[in-house]
Amino acid sequence: MSDRIRSKALRARVMDADEAVERFVPERGSIAFSCMAGSSLAKEVPEALARSADAGRRYELTLLTGGATTARFEACAARLGVRRRFPYLSEGARKAVNEGSVEFFDCRIGEYPDLVRRGTFTGGGPVDVAVVEATAIDERGHLIPGLSVDAMAAFVDASRRVIVEVNERKPDLTGLHDLYRVRPGVPIPIRGVRDRVGRPFISIPASRVAAVVRTDRGDEPSGAYSATVPTDFRIAEVLATFLEAELAADAWGGRFALQLGAGPLAAALMDALPFRGADVWTEGIPARWATVLGERVRGISTTAMYGLPGDGDVTEDLVKRLDAILEHVVLRPYEVTNSLEVIARLNVVTVQQAIEVDVFGGVNASHIRGDAHNGVGGSQDFTRAARLVVVAMPSTAAGDRFSRIVPIVSSPDIPRQDVDVLVTEQGVADLRGLSVRERAEAIIDRCTHPRFRDDLWAYFRKAKEAGGHLPFSLEAALRFAELHRGG
Repeated sequence: MSDRIRSKALRARVMDADEAVERFVPERGSIAFSCMAGSSLAKEVPEALARSADAGRRYELTLLTGGATTARFEACAARLGVRRRFPYLSEGARKAVNEGSVEFFDCRIGEYPDLVRRGTFTGGGPVDVAVVEATAIDERGHLIPGLSVDAMAAFVDASRRVIVEVNERKPDLTGLHDLYRVRPGVPIPIRGVRDRVGRPFISIPASRVAAVVRTDRGDEPSGAYSATVPTDFRIAEVLATFLEAELAADAWGGRFALQLGAGPLAAALMDALPFRGADVWTEGIPARWATVLGERVRGISTTAMYGLPGDGDVTEDLVKRLDAILEHVVLRPYEVTNSLEVIARLNVVTVQQAIEVDVFGGVNASHIRGDAHNGVGGSQDFTRAARLVVVAMPSTAAGDRFSRIVPIVSSPDIPRQDVDVLVTEQGVADLRGLSVRERAEAIIDRCTHPRFRDDLWAYFRKAKEAGGHLPFSLEAALRFAELHRGG
């Protein structure tokens, strides 16, 4: 028996995934899968569920995930009769959600673990079964997570039964995690990025571990993120130049932590980062950031490290750099990484991405027209509490056919009052201290793509004719949308 399962009591519960599904997953009920951006997502149980559905079991499930999943997972989930889903969408689920066959509502990731524990998504009761990945189970039955902590502790706390997949492809990551249980009204005692205030494992009564399933498979990149493209590097260069000047100001006193969003732009920023000994306090980060630990990056606090398309299996590189990772990186649950209290205390500079931004700086981070694309994730946590909020995105989409800067956003996820700076590959609009109309002028002039700039000026002139402090014209907005529909 593998020494990754060091608890004698839990060794007796090792079984294959098909047996675990048949014995412990109900046909009707709720199931939770720990993961973020595909990192540390169970591999064997989803496929066993799909096989059981193909063999005739008829599922009707509420599905909770820690974050975005993978194409393989979504292909399995599509066969499971999912009726309700929270809190984040991956590509395979969008069609069903937008057609209305799956009910979906997202929430701020920082509040998600508490909502899970309170049974908000499961009719006030517990989750029927949680499926989590561990890199080891110690002698006392404690779980050592993988490269994502996400909502794993909340899923374990809130579930009747837990199925643990022990992944032997990854190294035993004992010492990487800091599991702290947040208590309402009690300050989280973190004052620095690498502070450790909790335990390096997840505790669970042995009686609630229904099954242990072994696997030897690496993570797959999530479909939520694309590979890095040249535009990402151009945006990263513009942003790095701005941050280098901004954070050298006396007002910062050299004290700040960076939150670099997610996906390909976060990867591009790794090469453009203008600092030495930087601290990073973030919700998730590409695993390739492990290559700059030490001189360039002093410490990273995150809930997950994940691979991007084209990165391949990050496990081999991870093993080579494991000592550096254990020294410089701390993995924490969402309720800590996304705590407004801690974000504010650490003087965080947040860099967020958007699907579209209106001419006044309001942000849509979740929808394309009326269709759900993903969830708001942690954007609302960081933009509400950070000292400086930067929104960085390409000025266009779909090969320059659509402008991402628009008259009116379809889903107002982040209010303009929380947005300080807008960055595109075209330039920087520093919006601090500007009136509503001045914000529009700065955004249109400095951040829009030349192809759409004249039409956005035309919209703004028409909107101003209607008067008001916040000028808008629904007629002119519809005209802009119609003019650029389909490019």
